[in-house]
Amino acid sequence: MSCVYCNHYILYKLKDGNYKCAKCKKKFSPKKIERKAKILKGFLDELTPSDISKKYKISYATVVNEIKKIRILIAQICEEEFLKKENIKEFEEYLYIPNKNIYKAQNFLTIDYGGKIYNILMSSMKNFEHFSEEEIKKYLRQSKIIKIYEKKLIKEFWIYFNNFIKRFKGVSEENFFYYLKEAEFRFNKYEIDISDLIKRI
Repeated sequence: MSCVYCNHYILYKLKDGNYKCAKCKKKFSPKKIERKAKILKGFLDELTPSDISKKYKISYATVVNEIKKIRILIAQICEEEFLKKENIKEFEEYLYIPNKNIYKAQNFLTIDYGGKIYNILMSSMKNFEHFSEEEIKKYLRQSKIIKIYEKKLIKEFWIYFNNFIKRFKGVSEENFFYYLKEAEFRFNKYEIDISDLIKRI
């Protein structure tokens, strides 16, 4: 076993069962890391929080809390990967309307940058609550951002996203961004390991 923070191989075992790194001096609990690793594996395997809780005998509240942290990290990874790229091929706006309720719609811009997908969340439809549906549709048509050629990858992502988001029984507006980024993360086949999770959170 090595330090989860700096990978140094010299560790001191403490009386409480935790370990302290001889190099970076940080302490960590092997039990907590094992628990985080199990939750991360279950999440990456697309198990529900309930399934993860039952499979690994971890409290449901703990699983939910850890998954929130994982989603925040996933959003960071997506941002970092996009910033590395310079080749934006095409982009188009997408309006996701849950249960055909346009006032709860989420508007986002999908970008194809060299074979990967990146999404930017646009203005919430809550800003148009005093508008009629026809007025909203007219506004969206007039303000639509579009730059398309084949948009094959973008369409593939939208299909993937719609199938992905259906698995969740309603996503709140404040959490929608993180579910969108999770779909982006999985679609792009990015990777995350327990060491990265521990270092960042």
